Amino acid sequence: MPSLAEIKTEGNTKVLLIGAPGAGKTCFAASFPGPILFLDFDNKVDSAALFYRNKPELLANVEVRQLSGSFVADPMAAFNKLVNDELIPQQRSGTMKWKTIVLDSISAFSHAALMHILQTNPGIKGVVTAQGKMTDQTHYGVLLREFKRLIPGLLTLPCNIVMCAHVDTYKSDTGQIIREASMDGSYSQKLPQAFKECWYVYVDNKGQRWAQTRADHQFACLRSQIPGLPTPFCIDNGYAELAKYL
Repeated sequence: MPSLAEIKTEGNTKVLLIGAPGAGKTCFAASFPGPILFLDFDNKVDSAALFYRNKPELLANVEVRQLSGSFVADPMAAFNKLVNDELIPQQRSGTMKWKTIVLDSISAFSHAALMHILQTNPGIKGVVTAQGKMTDQTHYGVLLREFKRLIPGLLTLPCNIVMCAHVDTYKSDTGQIIREASMDGSYSQKLPQAFKECWYVYVDNKGQRWAQTRADHQFACLRSQIPGLPTPFCIDNGYAELAKYL
């Protein structure tokens, strides 16, 4: 068996960014090394286009796939086709077309996955209303199973992976305030466990954008394995600031 000294560490960054809308998640993700494949489930990638309007070379390095319900009838069908036709063959060949893949947001992605499960599993019974068939616990069970397969699979791709998530805040049965990634289903509690890097992105009262990289009493799920990376660190300069510690 190999010793710890012989274990090789992957050179790519796999990070989950959690934060409120407008905190800078999308813009920070778009600054990662290119070429970038940007999977836009939120239909808000234009915020990055506006933020980097004076950096045309950066924008030219970002390939956007519009996967929101506003552009495609079934976002998950389009996503599955991308995975099967492009990402898996590239992984098997050992040559990725993109240095970074961004999924924005996991919150919208989870809803698209749930709706896909609802539409493609007519055998699962559910309450039917005037607005259509409603989801039930069986649909959520399928969603949990799919996420346990999809998320770890994406993280095996030999490139940087950035997933953005809105933040959800609620009180547990014991009265504890819980803050985690906003998602349909129960996988939100397990999602951070799949990542070596899980950060909370926020804007301070001076308008500066920061990434908190260590857990505290408010965010128990945060973590970082990058040596020397401070918490918080300013992300106004994008990936260039993170690269100092890699």
